[in-house]
Amino acid sequence: MNRYPLIEIPFNNRHQCWFCGEPKDKEINFPRYASEESLISHPPLCLSSCNECATIVQRSAFSSLFAYRDAVKQALTVKHQKTLSIGLNWTRQELADSELEGSAFEGFKRSAWFMFELIQARINYQGWELRINNEKLIIDTENQAFDFDGTRYVNLDSAVTHAVKTFYLDEQLFTRVLSVIGKDKFAQAIRLCRLYPRLSNKNREAVFLEIIEGLGL
Repeated sequence: MNRYPLIEIPFNNRHQCWFCGEPKDKEINFPRYASEESLISHPPLCLSSCNECATIVQRSAFSSLFAYRDAVKQALTVKHQKTLSIGLNWTRQELADSELEGSAFEGFKRSAWFMFELIQARINYQGWELRINNEKLIIDTENQAFDFDGTRYVNLDSAVTHAVKTFYLDEQLFTRVLSVIGKDKFAQAIRLCRLYPRLSNKNREAVFLEIIEGLGL
C-alpha cells in the first residue's frame, strides 16, 4: 500500500526499478515505517523497485533515500561478488578464447560475460531524477554529520553501522528502536538493544514491542 506520494516516472523508465534498472515488481515506501519519518532529511516518498532491491537490505532507519540506495548497491555487490569477479579475472576476449572444456565450462563461457555485464550495469545504474508533483526533490547529502560519544561520523548511517559492529547489536531491532525514540537518544537505543544480539524475525518483533511498551510509547 502506497503511504506516500509516488515519484514521477519518465515514460522510458515506467517499467524499471529505480535502484538498478531491472523490471520493476512493486512500489515501495521510503521510509519503511512511519516512525522513521523523523530521521530522514527529505519528504517521504514512494518509488518503483524490483523484488531483489526491495528486500536485499534487512535494516531500515536510513537518513535519506540516497543512503538507502547506497546500502542496496553494497548488498547487491556482496551477493553477486562471484559474478563480478569474472570481470576482474578475465577480459571478454580472454574468456572467449579460453580452452576450457566440458559441457559445464562451455555453458560458463557462453553466459559468464553476459551475467557480469548485467550485474555491473545494475550496480552502476543511477536511476532518474526525483520529482513529486512536478517539483524536483532536493536531497541534501552535505552537512549530515552525526556526533556520538565524542566522535563525529559522516552521517547517522555511519554511526549506526559502527554501533552495530562495536556493540554486537541486532541491526534490525536497533534501527527500529532508534526510529521510535529518536536519534537524540542514540545511546539509550544501544543500551536497550545490547541484551538481544541475535534474534529470529518472530522474536525480534516480540522484543521490539516489549521495549516500546517498557518505554511507555
